[in-house]
Amino acid sequence: MPDTSDPLGLDKAFEAFKFYEEAAEKTKGHAWSQTTWILTLNAGILAFSLNLYAEYSTKIPLSAFLVIEWISCIAGLTLCGMLFIVILELGTHIATYWETANKLAVKYTALAELIGKKAAAKAREPDYKEPFPDFCARLRWPVALFMAGHFLWAIVVTGLMCSGR
Repeated sequence: MPDTSDPLGLDKAFEAFKFYEEAAEKTKGHAWSQTTWILTLNAGILAFSLNLYAEYSTKIPLSAFLVIEWISCIAGLTLCGMLFIVILELGTHIATYWETANKLAVKYTALAELIGKKAAAKAREPDYKEPFPDFCARLRWPVALFMAGHFLWAIVVTGLMCSGR
């Protein structure tokens, strides 16, 4: 009678482990890529807004100028808000992939060596949860700074335009 205590076997377990590790790496790449693209768009919006003030603040009617500036601000804040959600979602996926890979690895001595003793010990705990990736948490800082930049610039330019035009 065949042994059914290990339905995967080491070869299949290694393939599954590799799948989750590669999925985590691809998702990390997506997080970096999404952050880069969306923050580049944000930089373009801020540059447009600064250029609008520098070149056209006296040539456009005040109300139209402020509407354009605040639309730029709202567009930047919306992009940043979406990026926060994307980073949260991708970070959650990465943590899940790592957690699944580690839980699988600790069932096989050969695979447990791949994740290291500390990670293996943590993964053996019954309430093991992989934390949100640090690099995703760090990716939120530039997003927060862009949000602050958009909002502060909109307030500054509104104050400048309304006080001394």
